Amino acid sequence: MKSKLLISLLLMAFVASCRAQNQVEITTAPQGTNAFEDGSVQFSCEAQKTGGDDSLDIVWVKSAGGSVTPIDDSTDSRFTFATTLTAGAAKSNFSIDDLRVGDTGSYKCYASNDPTRGSNPVSEPTKWETAQANLNVYAKVAINQTADLNVTQVGPLELGCQVSAPGGDLTVDSVTWTRNGVEMKDDGSTEQPNYFLKINLASGSDGGVYTCTVTFNVQSGGTVTDSRDITVYAFPRITSHFRKSVKYQEGETVTLKCIAEGYPTPTVMWVKDNAELTNMSSRMSLFMDDDGAANLRITDLEMGDRATYTCSAENSIGSATLDVLLRVKDRLAALWPFLGILVEVILLVAIIFYFEKRKSDDDADDDDDDDAPVKKKSNSATNEKGVEKDESDVRLRNVNA
Repeated sequence: MKSKLLISLLLMAFVASCRAQNQVEITTAPQGTNAFEDGSVQFSCEAQKTGGDDSLDIVWVKSAGGSVTPIDDSTDSRFTFATTLTAGAAKSNFSIDDLRVGDTGSYKCYASNDPTRGSNPVSEPTKWETAQANLNVYAKVAINQTADLNVTQVGPLELGCQVSAPGGDLTVDSVTWTRNGVEMKDDGSTEQPNYFLKINLASGSDGGVYTCTVTFNVQSGGTVTDSRDITVYAFPRITSHFRKSVKYQEGETVTLKCIAEGYPTPTVMWVKDNAELTNMSSRMSLFMDDDGAANLRITDLEMGDRATYTCSAENSIGSATLDVLLRVKDRLAALWPFLGILVEVILLVAIIFYFEKRKSDDDADDDDDDDAPVKKKSNSATNEKGVEKDESDVRLRNVNA
């Protein structure tokens, strides 16, 4: 009887000990990294239960110079912890801002669901699963970059990012350039000799924040990077191409499109006869399209819409303008030349008809003369009263006299 009771107690103790064991697996371990002082790093750790209790916990510990110390929000104001606990799982992010060389060390993530665990995993390591990440913080290396500058016209541009010899266990591996976060590549328009970036024909579109990133090889393994920013300000430049004068017919629709480049991105607006277009009519509208162009659209053109329209682009360092004269033709403008030609044709036909008629009348008179009978010459004479006298009578009277 006593032996059975003893066996039962032993079994209960064994079951209790099994239940008390830590049954957790770290699924995402923190990754070691190298960094320069004044920078920041973040470590992530995720754990999930494989059995046992649903209540998980994650604790961070720093080991450096023979000292092993649990760390939390109260350890240092530069330390930030974000831990999410769910049934059977836990996730913790640990970050350090404003890095210092003294932050170098090993950072361990401890995870446990053992209900008998204490608050200090260092004193009871068998009740915690652990994963470690090494952090090496280096003093900053001198990098001399070009000062911020302005681009006022199209021309060559050179940016420099010279690195002093770092010494110690660091050596320069490479220098890369980005503009507004996009990597610059040698495409014929740019070159990257040594620590410089050369743009053969820089214009307003080349403005932005340039970042040179220097990668150093670490003798003990891995790499570490540092970067510098150079801001290139670019005066606005209007890239739209339209004639100084455009002609449309009354009743038509016209869209004037203005594209401008520069950095900071310029504000684009339209001006009519030196007055900003703000109170738009139902026929006139302003809108931006997908490529950033400012569009002025006028529907059902009227003669009063004839004016000089100015595209104006402005940013914090300058402005640019471009004028276009909008000419509006009358609806009947195309008809007037036709009417003029028609009148000329009518006049010409009338003139031709007149001269043809006159020529016909002259020809008729000539024909009448040709058809008249030929009169014989008589010896009669006409006295002063118009009475014809026979020539023989006249001679006879003269003899008698």
